[in-house]
Amino acid sequence: MPVLLLIVGINFIGVGALIPVLPYTVIEMLGLPASVMTMLLASFALAMFVANPILGRLSDHYGRRRVLFLSLAISAVAHLWFAMSSDILSMFAARIIAGFASGNTGVIQAMIADRTTDEKRAQYMGLLGAAIGVGFVAGPALGGLLSNIGSGPLHQTPFLLAAGFSLLALVLTTRLKAPPDGRIVPDDERAGLIARMAVLVRSPLALYAAVALVLNLAFAQVEASFVLVLRDYLGFGARETGWLFTYIGVCIVIVQAVLIRHIVVRFGEIGAMGLGGVLLASGQILTVLAVAGLLPGNAWPLVQTLLATTAICFGFAVASPALSSIASKVAGRSSRGGSLGVVQGFGSLGQVIGLVVAGPLYDLGGTSYPFSFGALVMFAMLAILPFLVRPVEGPVEGPADDR
Repeated sequence: MPVLLLIVGINFIGVGALIPVLPYTVIEMLGLPASVMTMLLASFALAMFVANPILGRLSDHYGRRRVLFLSLAISAVAHLWFAMSSDILSMFAARIIAGFASGNTGVIQAMIADRTTDEKRAQYMGLLGAAIGVGFVAGPALGGLLSNIGSGPLHQTPFLLAAGFSLLALVLTTRLKAPPDGRIVPDDERAGLIARMAVLVRSPLALYAAVALVLNLAFAQVEASFVLVLRDYLGFGARETGWLFTYIGVCIVIVQAVLIRHIVVRFGEIGAMGLGGVLLASGQILTVLAVAGLLPGNAWPLVQTLLATTAICFGFAVASPALSSIASKVAGRSSRGGSLGVVQGFGSLGQVIGLVVAGPLYDLGGTSYPFSFGALVMFAMLAILPFLVRPVEGPVEGPADDR
């Protein structure tokens, strides 16, 4: 099991490595608008969203390890292609292929389910979320810190490293053994995506899926535009951006490893989601005010940015695992896998939509537009929370980390 979690973390380093160097590659090197930059991010997320059910089905027919091995090989080639690309069409092609290959997360989830008992499954799914989170944090940090190494474009060294990580993960798959018994996939996990979505729309989880979509729609504004804020407001380059993403990683680790359980005990999952939503919206509003010169302390822009960044990171790091935890309780044990898969799918859809709209919003009005839109979306999420169905009381389960 540790090998699977390591593969996940390594896999997602390549997902995030592009973020801190993207403005300098697409906007400054190629002279293209921010909307193209965010479309490049969205193309990866959309390909990953489409690939998850496809690779999952293929793994049912041809074997989990075989599909995982092939997807990691394709990912390594795609990262190498991106590292050597200097035109936008090649970059799009490389990122779409890499996104499709990174849709192997569902395969890894199935491998974990194959190897664990019902009692241990939630624990390892939580560890899977933590591994994804570590990869998402380490990727941008390494991408920024390594961007100035070598004589090629800023994105070259980070993506050579990402290709190397994919090859390392590929080698690690050879150490995976077949599950101890031939686990039969439950009917709810075999059900098609459309059928599961139809069931979910009629279930109490429908509003939870809406919350997942809205939460990721709002946070995508930060994913897409934060590096532009650092460049325009603080004059940061890719290396300084990498250091700030390292700080973000520390914040996320503090919340998900130490604080989240205490927050959930104190406020409950829905209360924690509300607290996270307020913090996330507040951080986005603080960013808008700082960039507009309306926030006290204009002489210390870095302090203003750190304050807003901390609120945003703490907000998302609290709301996301709390949502996963309570949705798993509402779903119930018998339909947990399929239902949560669709809820996660709505979250991914929100991310794709958010990344698509963030670029045009930035082109229209700079930083204030996407961050203001994100804050408004968070208020919509807060309006939904009172209508969520509470789970039936039972044994207390700790919240599972989401990403």
